Amino acid sequence: MQPEQQRLISEEQFIKPLINVLNKVTPSPKPSNTPIEKSPTLKKSLNDLFPEQAYDEKDIQIAKKELGAITNVFTQEQLRDAVSEIQFLTETWLDDFEREIFGGLTLKETLHEKGGL
Repeated sequence: MQPEQQRLISEEQFIKPLINVLNKVTPSPKPSNTPIEKSPTLKKSLNDLFPEQAYDEKDIQIAKKELGAITNVFTQEQLRDAVSEIQFLTETWLDDFEREIFGGLTLKETLHEKGGL
């Protein structure tokens, strides 16, 4: 791994320590035989707290559907990075194109100036 390359943290590396902390720190109203890692609501709660993760997963699923078998060559992190980069480039190029067409403003900026949006 190159020193300048960012180390990515997997979901498993994040969830396991979180579960340990929650099991030790969170007060329990009554003794429970079901440990927190068996709780189906943990992942739902995390997704509710961080809804942007659901958007990422949706984008990755769309990319997998559209690109087909080629996505098997990439890891989940590589695919997530590629989707993010493509979205950024697309938005940037579209903004540049709109600025050419609308005299230095994007469509959103043009509509806002005229009292729209």
